[in-house]
Amino acid sequence: MTYLLDTSVWYRAVSHEDSLPNDIRRIIRRPNAQFGLSVFSLWEVGKKHQIGKLKLALSLEQWFDRALSANISVLPLSSAIIGDATSLPDFPNSDPADELITATARIHNLALMTTDRMLRKYKHAKVKYFKPLSPKS
Repeated sequence: MTYLLDTSVWYRAVSHEDSLPNDIRRIIRRPNAQFGLSVFSLWEVGKKHQIGKLKLALSLEQWFDRALSANISVLPLSSAIIGDATSLPDFPNSDPADELITATARIHNLALMTTDRMLRKYKHAKVKYFKPLSPKS
């Protein structure tokens, strides 16, 4: 496992693959590729769906069944991750989800694959940033 997918990348890979640049799409589609995903990303998708900020074509449970494919390892929160998340040096924002997901990548020694511009130059984690493409209509 090399990458931890942030919530946006995971959602795009499942629901809007056309918004992924070709190099990212190739990484995601690699045979036998394994990716980490913070358990917090499940909560984040569920919460955004609940409050109407994220429309899903399926029920949340069905979407999770489809989105949690065999190449995704859901990584649980741990005291090490929570400790790291609360002491990230020079973190560029105050979003608890970003802190927990970044700390998960750090603790598991994974590169964080993200579309978050605020995290692209974060020096205290391995970050693979990309700018998403506009989805084709």
